[in-house]
Amino acid sequence: MPSYSLADGVDASYVVAAGRTAVVITSQNRLKHRAVYAGTGQMVFRWVQTGKTQVWQCETKMLNQTATEALETVGRDGRQRLEVELRDVTPAACILQGNMVGTLVAPALHVDVPLGSDVWVFLIRSPWFPLKLQVDKPLLTVEHKASRATASLGVLANGSVTARVLIDGTGFKSALLAVKRTLGAYSSSELVCQIGTGSQSLEWKPISRLFDLVLVTKGEISESKLVDVARGLGAQISSGILTSGSVQGDFILCDGPATSYNWSLKGHRGLMENVEDQTEARFTW
Repeated sequence: MPSYSLADGVDASYVVAAGRTAVVITSQNRLKHRAVYAGTGQMVFRWVQTGKTQVWQCETKMLNQTATEALETVGRDGRQRLEVELRDVTPAACILQGNMVGTLVAPALHVDVPLGSDVWVFLIRSPWFPLKLQVDKPLLTVEHKASRATASLGVLANGSVTARVLIDGTGFKSALLAVKRTLGAYSSSELVCQIGTGSQSLEWKPISRLFDLVLVTKGEISESKLVDVARGLGAQISSGILTSGSVQGDFILCDGPATSYNWSLKGHRGLMENVEDQTEARFTW
């Protein structure tokens, strides 16, 4: 699998065998680590105010972590080798927006190095198993006086959603069906359908990409390096003058279990006057 290391002298790879995922970290110089933690890692990308200016910042942290054993060996070439088992491995998820703000969530290892820079290893993998979408409420309904708008949702075996949106009566100027993806503190809304009269049937397909990347960092990642990684994963990013780039639309890495979903039906009556019904959804396997 491709490996992209931003940590000088440190690299990583992984192997899956008999349902076990083993990550191997190799270092040119010995990492005098205090502990190794495994779990779900997160990178948060944002602009923060520093004095009178704004500075782009990447915060790397664990959402959950467990201290784990690392089998340490030294090769004939003098390189240190740490082998660690990842128990819970799930597909990665990412929302990236605007001037490179958003978040990445993926299985990760954190090597705590007291007298040096900590090492982070992220396994950015696409789903390798069929995903199933569960919708809490398959029928959304909004009413105003004698008018009604409905959206009937059905789930196909591949995770796609069939929808039929219907307006009955003249009380609504339009009906809008949308899905909102949320990952951490970041959300992205997608308009699925909008009708003014009658009905419309459609099929919504989840975002699916094939990717398999081991990302190795020492603490934070720079904005320009994030641009390189995101482009390699499929993001469309235009070059910026004062920044490293700007995301063209919201970049959703892949739909999957790490992201939460909210489906909503809005009946539009007039200026800023909406009636709304909604339901939660999630991908499982």
